[in-house]
Amino acid sequence: MSEENKALFRRVIEEGYNKHNLALLDELYADCVWYRPETGELKGEALKQYVASLLAAVPDIRITIQDQVAEGDKVVTRYSCIGTHKGEFMGLAPTGKQVTVSGMNISRIVEGKIVEAREEWDSLGFLQQLGALPQATEASKALYRRLIEEGWNKHNLALLDELYADCVYYNPATGEIKGEALKQFLASMLAAFPDIRFTIEDLVAEGDKVVTRWSGTSTHQGEFMGLAPTGKQVTVSGMTSSRIVGGKNVEERVEMDTLRFFQQLGGVPPLGKAEDKAAA
Repeated sequence: MSEENKALFRRVIEEGYNKHNLALLDELYADCVWYRPETGELKGEALKQYVASLLAAVPDIRITIQDQVAEGDKVVTRYSCIGTHKGEFMGLAPTGKQVTVSGMNISRIVEGKIVEAREEWDSLGFLQQLGALPQATEASKALYRRLIEEGWNKHNLALLDELYADCVYYNPATGEIKGEALKQFLASMLAAFPDIRFTIEDLVAEGDKVVTRWSGTSTHQGEFMGLAPTGKQVTVSGMTSSRIVGGKNVEERVEMDTLRFFQQLGGVPPLGKAEDKAAA
C-alpha cells in the first residue's frame, strides 16, 4: 500500500502539476482538506481555485521529487520547484522573475484519493526572489502591543475575543484550539490569574508575522487546567509567533516555560525531588 501511495503522489506531481492536468488534480483533491501556512485550511471549491491560480501564475512550473517516505496511509514528499512568475499570485502582480523554492508535503491517501494534506515551503525565499517581500509594519506591532497591554493586562475579554475571533491558537499545554474552545481558554486564564501582567521584552515583525518575547507574573487565584487555586505567585517567560491579517490575530503559536510554570504551582515536583523520589 505504501508503494502505491507513493506512486499516486508522484502522479500528482508529474502528471498533475508538471503537465498542468487540472482535471487530474481536481479528481485526486476532490475530498481533500489541504493546509498551507499562507492560505490556512482549504477544501472544495476554494482549494480548486487555489490550485488553478498557482498553475496560471507559474505556467512553466516544474516540481522535482527529492525524497519520499511512506507508512500506512501517509506519504511524505520532499520537493524542489522552479518556475517563472507570469500571473497574479498571493496578491502579487506578475514580475517575470524565475523562482526556485523547496518544501515538504505530508498527505493522507484513502481509496486512491488525497483526503488530507499539509505543506510547509520556503514562502520567504519565494517572496525575496520576487523582490516583493512585504516590509515589517508598525501597524502589526501596534496591534499586538494592544492585545497585550489592553487585552491581557487590563482583562479586556471583549477585545481578546475580537482579536482572536478567527485565530488558530497553539500552546504546549493546550495543543491546537480555536473558536469557542479558545474563547473559553482565554476566559479561564483571566479568571484564574486576575492580576496577570505581561511585559513585552522584544518585538520583531516581518510581513504579516509578529514575534514577541515576553515575561509574565500573576497569582493563581482560580482553578486552571485542573489545578485548584494555590494562592502562589508565578513568573513565566516565553515567545509567541503570530500572523496578523486584516487587523486580527489569525494564527498564534506560543512556546513557554510550562515546566517552570507548573512547578511553581506545585503541579509538577522540582526535578531534583522527582529524581530523589524515583531513587527511593
